[in-house]
Amino acid sequence: MAKMTKQAGKKPSFQEQEVILSKERTILSFMRTGLAFIGIGIVVINFVAGQSTEVVGWALVLIGFVEIIESYKRLRKYQKKMERCD
Repeated sequence: MAKMTKQAGKKPSFQEQEVILSKERTILSFMRTGLAFIGIGIVVINFVAGQSTEVVGWALVLIGFVEIIESYKRLRKYQKKMERCD
């Protein structure tokens, strides 16, 4: 993998920019996964009977929200790196 340049004022190479963009795509796929966890959790809570399945549903919703929040933090970090590339 290409290493990011540490020098201020020097633009990253095309290859480094591609690495940043691929990381952004990966982070966005993690966000989609988090949304899927939330959706499945809501379905389990509303349509599957039983107290234990309700706990599983809430756990899925919680995992989904945590995944989205963490992914957003990582996405902002890489967006800042891309802004420096401009």
